[in-house]
Amino acid sequence: MATSNSIFRKLEKEEAEEKQKEKMCSSKSSPSEIIEQVKLIAEPMKNIPPWLGPFLKKTFFGSCMVHAELQKNDLNKYCITCDLDLCRYCISTNKHNDHELLKIYRHVYKDVVPLEEMENHVDCAKIQPYKCNKKWVIALNPLPHCGSGSLIAGDPTCYTCKRRLNDPGQFRFCCIACQVEVVCRKNEISLGTIEMKHKRKRKGIPHRAPFK
Repeated sequence: MATSNSIFRKLEKEEAEEKQKEKMCSSKSSPSEIIEQVKLIAEPMKNIPPWLGPFLKKTFFGSCMVHAELQKNDLNKYCITCDLDLCRYCISTNKHNDHELLKIYRHVYKDVVPLEEMENHVDCAKIQPYKCNKKWVIALNPLPHCGSGSLIAGDPTCYTCKRRLNDPGQFRFCCIACQVEVVCRKNEISLGTIEMKHKRKRKGIPHRAPFK
């Protein structure tokens, strides 16, 4: 009797495992569907701005070393033209009046940028926005989403980092970096390459002519 019960339990276990495999296989996309998804996702960001690589690698809200003696000297602005993180006092010097600037905010301890400002430089249609200080913002890098570590099959997630998305019908990525990663992968380039192109403005260090 004990032997028949153990056999019955083994059969039940094998049947449950088989159903789980069928479920996982049915949820996977075919190779052609995956290719089409990548094309659809990467299409909006064909041309990556040369400053975007260095920008995504920066960490903001540290203290400005130039104005270290002043209060509220957080580095919460980015000058696209100069590739510099700036504080309010750097801006007040009028050296960046004619430059393109971005305002940086903090959301769940991560750097974010206003959606309205970023849309002038990058197609953000597939990036999920968040509400911060009554403004719509998008994250530079992945945010620490609640529940991301306990996802189950079929949950809507970011195409790159698999963090949970609020509206997967409209958005594909949780941040700018995740969308850029897919575009770079598709075009076989890296953020390091983008940075090199951006910074290589002269061939060498200029030297004065020797006095005669």
